[in-house]
Amino acid sequence: MKPRTFLAAFLLCSAAVAQVRDPLPVPDIPGYKTLKGDFHIHTVFSDGQVWPTTRISDAWRDGLDVLALTDHAGGRTHAEDLKPDLRRPFLIGRAPASDYGLLLIEGVEVAQGLTHCNALFVKDPNEVADADLMTALRKLKAQGACVFWNHPGWRRAPEWFPDVDAAHREGIIRGMELINDAEYYPEVLPWFEQKKLAVFCNSDVHGAMAPQTCADRRQITLVFAASYDTAAVREAIEARRTAAWRHGEVWGAEAHLRGLWEGAVRVTPTSVSIPAGARYTGLRWENVSAIPFRIQLRNAPAWLSGVSSDLPGQRTAWSRLEVSKGAPPGTHRVDLDLEITNFHTLAGTNLVVRLPVEIRIAR
Repeated sequence: MKPRTFLAAFLLCSAAVAQVRDPLPVPDIPGYKTLKGDFHIHTVFSDGQVWPTTRISDAWRDGLDVLALTDHAGGRTHAEDLKPDLRRPFLIGRAPASDYGLLLIEGVEVAQGLTHCNALFVKDPNEVADADLMTALRKLKAQGACVFWNHPGWRRAPEWFPDVDAAHREGIIRGMELINDAEYYPEVLPWFEQKKLAVFCNSDVHGAMAPQTCADRRQITLVFAASYDTAAVREAIEARRTAAWRHGEVWGAEAHLRGLWEGAVRVTPTSVSIPAGARYTGLRWENVSAIPFRIQLRNAPAWLSGVSSDLPGQRTAWSRLEVSKGAPPGTHRVDLDLEITNFHTLAGTNLVVRLPVEIRIAR
């Protein structure tokens, strides 16, 4: 939690009772800070239903560190009530975000037909108001923006469409949403490696954002940044150090997923004894992260079984480690290969980790 967090809750929340933050702990990985973000958010300055400050307070409440306000460059639902100005969401939200300790990124969504793209770190979103897609994307590239492709399977089967290909060939599109709101697009998984794209998981929220529960958290893009600032967020996105987290499932590069596992889970004891006549002992699993883990034993000596466990976020669990009747007595140092079935690599496999254990079986 960042400085002035509690003070900001009292000063900035418009409700009678201040918002309460879910800290949503996620471990850092070696060399990087793990930031929680949402990079696809709308306000009343396009077709959203809430004021920018509400998006800021909701993001703080939901445990985020960074967000982008990305109103549409066209189609202003509230044009009769608000002066058209695509910079206003960022300008209104900048001070409250700072008071909450959040990083706020200026963005815009541009579209043509069913192809929509978000641009982050823009300098003047008004420059692309009502422009056709390629003109807008080229202008945003000239501004130094970082662009990703939104909801590639929205209202149609995902394909590497010609307009997307053209923008990608010009070096404009640098990322893609694997998850948008409730939609997940497994067909696009191979493109992240083939096209060298950063993975995004965003809410695309237009209406009010309901308070989150452990079983139903908002969509979150994890960003592995060198430091807590927007320049580091940009560098991480361009370097493809991102992961997608939704409803207890995580997708990302194997190295990043392994870093999350190693930072989150502690197993004790790693040396156990099974007395004569006994058949089992137990392992204690502590998860300091808000991300749950589903663990399945995939490789072990034939005389050993058990270990598989559901490990909820911020909980401690116990799993049975059992030996067969004919298990050889003595001290055995074994490597247990564990599949984390809710941690998915962008190559289409699940993360596998190794747990060294010493097992002493009495005669």
